[in-house]
Amino acid sequence: MKAWRVVSLGRRVLSKLALCMMGFIAMLKMGSTVAMAVSMIISILVYAMAFGLKFAVGFVILLLLHEWGHLVASKVVGLPVSRPIFVPFLGAVIRIKKLPINAKMEANVAIGGPAMGTLSALLCLVLYLWTDSLLMLVLSYTACLLNLFNLIPCDPLDGGRIAVAVTHRLWWLGSLIIGILFLQTYSFFLFIFFLFSLYRTWKNVDIKENLSYYQLTMKQRLAVGWWYFGLVIVLGITTLYIGSIFHGQ
Repeated sequence: MKAWRVVSLGRRVLSKLALCMMGFIAMLKMGSTVAMAVSMIISILVYAMAFGLKFAVGFVILLLLHEWGHLVASKVVGLPVSRPIFVPFLGAVIRIKKLPINAKMEANVAIGGPAMGTLSALLCLVLYLWTDSLLMLVLSYTACLLNLFNLIPCDPLDGGRIAVAVTHRLWWLGSLIIGILFLQTYSFFLFIFFLFSLYRTWKNVDIKENLSYYQLTMKQRLAVGWWYFGLVIVLGITTLYIGSIFHGQ
């Protein structure tokens, strides 16, 4: 019965996703800044209907900061990218106009988002401790969960693009985590993520076809690993701390 509900939900989601994609394509034809602004406003309106205006504004700002982290990282390594476009309940995306030269450069760009997201989570937590605002606490917790999920080491998440610069074997762990999350939630999107990540992990498509792209020195791999596991630890500890606050209230 649960499996049938997943299929039924998947059909409805796909129809809505098709409409979102048509809107997404239309936005790409606008100017980059205009498309970003319009997609932000639409996202705020959609999230406001589900969670209230204050949370919606805060959540979209969190998404903006995450994507801005990617933009800054892209600029540092010299990759031109588009402004982010926001898609309700799917997050936001940026378009890389020039491909990175190796997995280290790709990982650096991918790290930028969760790094900025971690800073935004800590900032919201500090504002909560200063003002006792429940909204700031909820936003901090949301930012932690959002960026922890994004750091799961599987494609198409940031974690997958970071982890492969450490070792592609982390993709197996990512597929396992996504599979467990699907069994806990029966989310159609997680099911799609699981199938895609399992295929990429099993076939190692890009690695076999572009071996030189993934050949990095041990120093490079350790540098990426330090950032990756450091962010996971900071976000994990912060999530547990905020959880203890919620349980204490």
